[in-house]
Amino acid sequence: MKIQVVLSGYGTVGREFIKLLNEKYSYIYETYGIQLVVSGVLGRNIAIHNEDGLSLHHLLMYGGGTAAIEKYLEYHPKERATTSISGTVLVESTVTNLKDGNPGKQYMKQAMEKQMDIVAISKGALVTNWREINEAARGANVRIRYSGATAAALPTLDIGQFSLAGCSIEKIEGILNGTTNYILTKMYEEDMTFEEALKEAQDKGIAETNPILDISGSDSACKLLLLANSLMGTEKTLTDIHIKGIEHVTKQQIRNAKEQHKIIKLIASTYKDEGGNVNLNVEPCEIEKDHPLAKVNGTEKGITFFTDTMGQVTTIGGASNPRGAAAAALKDVINLYRKDL
Repeated sequence: MKIQVVLSGYGTVGREFIKLLNEKYSYIYETYGIQLVVSGVLGRNIAIHNEDGLSLHHLLMYGGGTAAIEKYLEYHPKERATTSISGTVLVESTVTNLKDGNPGKQYMKQAMEKQMDIVAISKGALVTNWREINEAARGANVRIRYSGATAAALPTLDIGQFSLAGCSIEKIEGILNGTTNYILTKMYEEDMTFEEALKEAQDKGIAETNPILDISGSDSACKLLLLANSLMGTEKTLTDIHIKGIEHVTKQQIRNAKEQHKIIKLIASTYKDEGGNVNLNVEPCEIEKDHPLAKVNGTEKGITFFTDTMGQVTTIGGASNPRGAAAAALKDVINLYRKDL
């Protein structure tokens, strides 16, 4: 089966997605019977298209971003796209915009108009336009997958939707951001201040130069929102979440928790109260050493589901890097079209 993949956004994660496709093309075909062809890449005010497949080897030679697409066109001028691009599936990896979700929202809308399925890595469009996008997808009879937007390589959404099918998920607790967990781990293990741990994370490329989305708890909140809306039958927005970041966690607070045989983690949680209302919180919490998430250290992430019939289910790990996010998107594409299940 030939699947035409259109990629929107050719930044760090988008380029990793192309690298993975290039590396695993033969493996995917031999294992799943799927021929994944990248037929288009959409950059800022520029696009390339070849329904038979772009030269991924050449595209990767030129780096990332719009400049790479422009360089590619110097050697493949006939592949400049002059009209909107169609394909089988859109992989949406533009920068997350939490104001209105664009340009991802617009790309997704155009894809649905062309009956394309969607795999979202970027969180912005779904977080800001959850109801609108899902109603449009149902109306167009297309499928949307977004496990890469709910904690990258950590399998969160897959477990909730498939492994826990038939369960009532009563509560979810997770460490959903690797950057903040790295900072809190360093503060706990090496008695660093927040500022010292953040600086080390930035020096190692773990934290962004502007880390506000991570340290403020906003990134964790976005992931929690998508999980709650998907798994707990609600349609919440970011304004419904109590959010408190880690920027004000002090060395003394970490020491005090350690003296009480506890540890501070940035916990994203959602639960149903007695009235059936879904509550969402993101905040630093002191947890006991025997808590299933207490041993989630460094850049690792983890999640615990509390269910009515299967008890507690916890998974820990998953790469917290662009390759991990790209791998999650590739998994979504494969699972949309594989025929072996």
